[in-house]
Formats: sequence, structure tokens, C-alpha cells
Amino acid sequence: MSKALMIFLFCFFAFEQRDNLWANDKHWAFRPLIKPEVPDCGESAWPRNEVDAFILRKLGERGLEPSPRADPRTLWRRLSYALVGLPNLGQSTEVAFEEEIERLLASEHYGEKWARHWMDVARYADSNGLDENLAFAHAWRYRDYLIDAFNDDLPFDQFLLEQVAGDLLGQGKPLEESNRLKVATGFLALGPKLLAEPDPIKMEMDMIDEQLDVIGQAFLGLTIGCARCHDHMSDPISTAEYYAMAGIFKSTKTMESVHRPTKWFEHHLSPPSARAFADKYERLIEAQKKLIEAFKDKANYELLAKGKFRKIPKTPSLHYTESTQKELSVMEDRLLDLEKNRPELEFCHGVSEGNATDLRVFLRGDSDTLGEVQKRGFLGIFQAEQNRVIENQMGSGRLQFGRWMVEECKPLVARVIVNRIWRWHFGRGLVATPDNFGELGARPTHPKLLDWLACKFLENNWSIKSLHRLIITSATWQTSSLKSPSMSKVDPENLLYAGFPSRRLEVEIIRDSLLALSGELDTAVGGKVFYPENRKHVFNVTSVDETSYDLNRRSIYLPVVRNHVYDFFQLFDYPDPKIVQGDRKTLSTNQQALFLMNSQMIQDKAMKIAKHEFDQNLPRQVSKFYQKVFLRNPGPEERREGERFLDEFPSPRDPYHARASFVQAMLSSDEFLYLR
Repeated sequence: MSKALMIFLFCFFAFEQRDNLWANDKHWAFRPLIKPEVPDCGESAWPRNEVDAFILRKLGERGLEPSPRADPRTLWRRLSYALVGLPNLGQSTEVAFEEEIERLLASEHYGEKWARHWMDVARYADSNGLDENLAFAHAWRYRDYLIDAFNDDLPFDQFLLEQVAGDLLGQGKPLEESNRLKVATGFLALGPKLLAEPDPIKMEMDMIDEQLDVIGQAFLGLTIGCARCHDHMSDPISTAEYYAMAGIFKSTKTMESVHRPTKWFEHHLSPPSARAFADKYERLIEAQKKLIEAFKDKANYELLAKGKFRKIPKTPSLHYTESTQKELSVMEDRLLDLEKNRPELEFCHGVSEGNATDLRVFLRGDSDTLGEVQKRGFLGIFQAEQNRVIENQMGSGRLQFGRWMVEECKPLVARVIVNRIWRWHFGRGLVATPDNFGELGARPTHPKLLDWLACKFLENNWSIKSLHRLIITSATWQTSSLKSPSMSKVDPENLLYAGFPSRRLEVEIIRDSLLALSGELDTAVGGKVFYPENRKHVFNVTSVDETSYDLNRRSIYLPVVRNHVYDFFQLFDYPDPKIVQGDRKTLSTNQQALFLMNSQMIQDKAMKIAKHEFDQNLPRQVSKFYQKVFLRNPGPEERREGERFLDEFPSPRDPYHARASFVQAMLSSDEFLYLR
């Protein structure tokens, strides 16, 4: 079979499959939400809530039994990492488990942990990346908005609306609330942009495509961007619908200018009085500059009038009289003082309303080959053709677009976010492709459980904290991660959740745990820690990235520089901040082991722990290290091996060296690095 024929047949069957999907509307993700009945578990005493009934039914179909409940130490450690991303230091396991859940959900550190998850989806970064890696100096405000939103348990439908159209929701509201909502639109503004693109039309369409892509994957689990050049080959998204939605963002102001030099839009956050004062202050600076220039002109003419020079010398100030030089110095010092104390206005990255525009279809994605005009509107997945067009064509349509997602697309949006939360708890979603719920994405392993959770989520007013309670109090979440031989044989990938899926901690949690154990962690919440000049190169092809990561703040606050992610983070599978990445991959490499063995940072943390927990008595010393790092006492064999290591380690002059090496080995172990 020729290559051309194979391509033809592939395209033919792909489009036929798509047309059948469009005609029959059979795809599971697009069906209405109908709350399934909870399976009858008979006399089983294992289920703790409805989640377990669905899990138990699937296990029973394969002849499997769930693992026993994990021991208290394992559960408390798992809970602390799941909700706040920090080790469970000093918390007694005697407290009721439900009380500990509520304590952690109320912690301000909960928002830090869960905002970081959403930042993977929102492709958060502090720099533009791509061709011109310029600083997003105000990106931190969007990060802090996310932390506050999760801490406040902002209903997810409102969370969605604020990020798509917060500036419109904030109109007429008090300044503080209006500013908060403007900051939320950083979701649309912080994507990577090809700022050196010479064709302004292409640059703008690339930016719009990126915005549609992140919205589609983040909230709908759809790859909308695939319809830019032709109808989507597998999902019910036509090119006409793509450009109807693209018109919404063409009518949105993301850039001040797409012409060289390009400049992105920013919202003013300072009150009008502060802006008026800043304007007056700038006029004062300009007046001082003019005063200095006039003074210099007068002094220069005086030099000529004295007849000493035929023309003004290159450095006339060297020839001024002493009194003139002193007077000029006072004036210049005054200018420096004014510039030094220039009032700082507050800004944020975001979007605003632009000129309402309906786009013509770019045939095959080519801006020079135009098709019919498409009125701004939405996808027809959930509604009739005649209802897809935005009724009020005066504004951009972003607010209507957001409301369409949380109202008409409610079943899909709920399924997508519920699946994300499940994935962030278990390391794998009920749908294994959390960013793609389309035809080419994975099918749910537990479709009825997914729909039941989505219905329950909506009943609880889109509350993510309520969803946490439901998942964490389930017997499924509380099972041991130990596998029985039958589990390994029947379900080697643990798709049925007979036991808790063991997995490595995210790199941010590893780093934060090291800081917490060494007593160095600064637990302050929010604020700016990255101070590059806005719109200036963080680094480029001719310079070195001098970004510092030597901070004791939590990892969520470290700079995220596109094109050059922190080496430690990159080594341990940090997501690419240029794209939506709701499903971090976990790889085990030789380089990771070498880093844990040789990193100066790991050695420093181990030494600090060794000094803080120092004990001359070797049995007590081993116990203290185990209690500190593993939150448990050593077993008899572990105690003997630990004592022998410390006793035989060749460090006669330094009592800390052996202990630090022992701690470093513990910090490099699976028991520390993995969630079980």
C-alpha cells in the first residue's frame, strides 16, 4: 500500500468517525449528567462512603479484595502531603482523623499546595519565554490570587468566570474587589508569546490560539486549537466554530501593541488619587529637569560672555565658578532624590475589552486566504445551532463565553475538574488524560463513579474542599499501598484502586520537606520574591540567566523562568510552563540518584538536621533521626544497622559528619521520597 493511499484512508476514516460522533452525539463526555445509583455492597463492612461502593463493585467484578486500611502514621503523612504539601511534623496521630482533615483544610498552606496544581494547568510563569524571554514582573499577583481562591474555597464555576472575564465582573465593584477580579484574568495574559513575529496578524492569531487552547484543555478537556486550520478530526469542533470563539479573543485586549516594539496590556490597580499624585510627581521631575537645563544654558552663555571661550566646551561644568558648581550640584541632587522616591504604582497582567470584531475564517489557517465571517459564539456540543451565536454583540463576549461554559457545558466542566482533583490525590485520573476528554483521550475506568462525583460536586455548590472531604474520608483513599499477589496479577497498573497508588512526591514537596526538616522553611504566605524589571530580558542568547533560587520560601514562590526552569525542578519532572500540563509525568533516572548523592543542597540540609538532632547515645541518635525524617521508630534491624553505620563511619575529628551522611541516605530513600 502506498504512503499516499495510507494517508488518504486515515483521513477518510478519521473524518467518518468524527461525522458519526457529531451525528449520534454518543461520546461519553458530552452526555447529560444523570446521577447514577450507588451500588449495593451487600454485607461488606469495607465501604466508608459512596465512593467505596463504586470501587468495590469494580473490584468484585475482577475477583479482587481491597487492601486493608493503612496504619495511622502512613495516613497522617499522606493526609498532610495531600492537603498542604508539607510533612506532618509534631502532629499527634491521636487526634480524630476527621478533625485533622478540617485543620489542614483551614490552614493557609492548603491554598499554596492546591494553587500549585492549578498553576500546572494555567501554564504559569514569571517570564514570556520563546523568542524574547521578557519578565512578567507582576505575575506573582495571579499566583497569590490562586492561593486565596483555594483557601477561600471559591466555587469552581465562579473561579472559572473570574479567570475568563474577571475585569467585566468587577465593573462597578469596590476597588479592592475590582482589582482582585482584574488579577484573575492573568490566566489569559500569562501565556508565551512570539514577540519577535514580524507579521502582526499571525502574532495575534497565535496568541488567540494559545488562549483558546488553554481554556479548552483547562476547563473543557478539549483540544480546541486542532480546529484552527480544518475541522477537528475527532471531536465535534468545526473550523467555523473555532473562528466564532477566536473572535471573542480578537475582541479582547491582551496586547497594547502587536507592532514592534510589542507591548502587553496591564491593568492599573492603584486608586485614582495615587495615579493623580504620580502624574503630578512626574511633572515635578520634568520641571526639575527643565530647571537644570535652563540653569546650565545660562551658565554656558556666561562662559562665552566672559570671552574665555569662542564656543561652549565639551564639558562646560568643569569651567563653572565654584558657586555655580555648588548650585548645580544641589539641583542635581534634588533631581536624584525625586527620582529615587518616585511613587510606585501597582499593576497586574490581565486582559480588557477591545474593539468588538467578528473574524473571517482563515482557510487552512492562512491569514491571506479568508473565508466567511463568523459571528462570535460558542461550540454546538450542548446546544442547537441557532443558540450558538452571542446575542449581545457589543462587547467581546468573554462573560457570555464563561457563563456558557458553567451553564451549558456544566456536565463536561464538572467531569473535568472532578477528574483533576481525583488525579491529584491518586496520581492518576479516573480519565487518564485529564487535559483531553475528546475522542482521542482515554475512556474513564469508572464512568459511573466519575458522574456520581460530578453530580455531588454540583450539589455542593462547586466546592473543591467538599470534594476533598468526600475523597479523603473514603476507604479507597485510606487503603494501604501494599499489593497482594492477586492484585499484581489481575490489575498490575492498579486501575481498580484495590490499594493506594504509591508514587514519588512532586519536586516542590521534596524541596519544601527538606527545608521544613532542617528548620529553615520560611512559611510566609504570598508576596513578591522575583524582582526583574518589567518587560526586560530575564536572559537572552547572549547573556546568562542570573535568577536566584537560594530562598527559604516554599517552592511555589520560586521564579518560573520559561526556557530555563530551575535545574533541581527540571531534574525531577517539573512541567513545561509553556503548555497546559495537568498530568505530570514521573520518571526515575540515574541523574536523580546522582543529585541526591552529591548535591551540596542535600548535604547542607542533612548536616543541619544532624546538628539539630545530635545525640551522643547511638541508639537514641538513630531513633531521633527515624522519628524526624520518617515519623516512626526504627525496627530492630534498622536500629542495629544505623548504630553500626554511625559507629564505623571514618570521621574521628567531626562527630557530625557520620550523622549527616546517615541523614542524607535517609533523605535519598524511597520512604522519604515516595507517598505511600
